[in-house]
Amino acid sequence: MKFEDLVVLITGGASGIGESIARKLILLKAKVIICDLQEEKGIALEKEFKGLLRFIKCDITNEKDTEGMINLIEKEFGRLDSVINSAGIVLGELVASEKGVHSKSSFEKIMNVNTFGSFNVSRFAARLMAQKSDPNKDCNGSIVFLSSVAGLEGQKGQTAYASSKGALIGMTLPMARDLGKYKIRVNSVCPGLIETPMSKGIVVSKGGKAMIDATPLKRLGRPEEVADTCLFCISNDFLNGATIRIDGGIRFPHF
Repeated sequence: MKFEDLVVLITGGASGIGESIARKLILLKAKVIICDLQEEKGIALEKEFKGLLRFIKCDITNEKDTEGMINLIEKEFGRLDSVINSAGIVLGELVASEKGVHSKSSFEKIMNVNTFGSFNVSRFAARLMAQKSDPNKDCNGSIVFLSSVAGLEGQKGQTAYASSKGALIGMTLPMARDLGKYKIRVNSVCPGLIETPMSKGIVVSKGGKAMIDATPLKRLGRPEEVADTCLFCISNDFLNGATIRIDGGIRFPHF
């Protein structure tokens, strides 16, 4: 799949890894749409890349909001070629201690945003891709989930977060099997410690240095390195149902 004129939706595209992906795709002459709840940042990017980037404010956990966004994309662009599910939140909380138990509301919130939000966008996007599918093409669409190494080996205090990211890995292959007849591919990318605004709290925490030192490369990853991995998932028409780690080789000990 070539990038020029490709219609790509990036959730959480107003900052962090999502923004890095958007910037790379614009350079490759793709038609980029970002959705986010960070309206000020989204509008600023739309102004910066006037005519090259479209911002849509959308709550991906809301069915009507999400379906309306996909319908708007069809109306304005005629199709959707790829979705990168980058939107997500981080939460750290112990399951239980002598002082109490994990909050039900915080567990539900992170699962709703990270897991259902990504599924919600993907199901409506996949319907549009299927409707526009061409049996003679090698690929009619690509869906990428931004999971995390936490989904494979979560740390202390990450039960909710790791569950939400592990669920994305778990849905990758069955979704790829569901959509294979339309030649729509589904893959997951699992970043490790990446230098983003969201990761700052982890890095400056008590165990932050130890976690960086546990990486063979002894550094944080860069958003553009994750972006390159996502672009590979889009461009390789035979990559399907795969989960790719982009973590500098880290394997976490118990912190």
